[in-house]
Amino acid sequence: MGERSKKLGDHGEDIVAALLKLIGWKSAAKGTDLICFKPNIHGSKESPRKSHGVDFIFSCTSPLEDQILKHILISSKFQAANYPNTPTTKFKDYFTDLSVALECFKRSEIRRKVNSSHQGINSDSISGVLFWISGTDNPDADIVEKVSTARGVDDFGYGTIYVIDNSRASFLFDSIGYTNNKYGEENVKFIYPSTGKNINTASRVTGGKILPPEYLNSGLIPFYASTQDQKHLIVCCQDPFDENNLKRLIGFSISIALEYPKKVIIAFPDYDFVKHEEIVSTTKLTLQDKSFAQSIEVISYIKDFRGIEEDQ
Repeated sequence: MGERSKKLGDHGEDIVAALLKLIGWKSAAKGTDLICFKPNIHGSKESPRKSHGVDFIFSCTSPLEDQILKHILISSKFQAANYPNTPTTKFKDYFTDLSVALECFKRSEIRRKVNSSHQGINSDSISGVLFWISGTDNPDADIVEKVSTARGVDDFGYGTIYVIDNSRASFLFDSIGYTNNKYGEENVKFIYPSTGKNINTASRVTGGKILPPEYLNSGLIPFYASTQDQKHLIVCCQDPFDENNLKRLIGFSISIALEYPKKVIIAFPDYDFVKHEEIVSTTKLTLQDKSFAQSIEVISYIKDFRGIEEDQ
């Protein structure tokens, strides 16, 4: 039983490592043990805790906030079975285990060394990512919705923890995979829009290969693709297609269009030309900027031969 658990754990880590590579977190440190600085609180007086095992640690400067270094501790939890019908107890165990590791990372030697190696940084930010993946449940299974009201997870000063379940992992895989395959990975960048916190023109970057952690649970990923001197803006959305979501994404696209793109691609998981094209056409008629309206194309980032079209 112990050997099977190890194999499942290793398989889960392989899945998470592949997802980290996909989102540009390619230099994450794997399998780190952190000294526990609160052994009786994080363990007990009878069995004080000595360390925290962290599956991955990733650090990068933030493109959305000036002079901020992001430290992200990543926990990989994989199970062969479906998610439990009542997942709160197991979720709290996973969540608490990561939150106490975040507390002790604040005093770790790793944090000190990484901070001292970066120039032009005023402060740092520590957050966590909990990957809880089911190997047999539906790829769109949403465990986050079921545990969003869980109580008793605020006992430790963990800051921010992003939770990635099958549904959110599928969105990352499908949307980034579609965009890379369509335009070529070397031609695609994530967009880093103006946030009001990244105003330093000397260090400001508008796009790059690293997905900001803030995008993980946002349900939106904006990309720029440059091919043959043509710039395309692509916005992928996890929510299903409807008129309100379309209008919201058009407004978002207008606000982040750094240069006038040849095409603005708005991608939903379930867009169907037969069912939805009339809504798209009518919505485009309401836009004041007719040139921008003409550039908008709505598609599905989930592959289906019925949505195939000739490249233009």
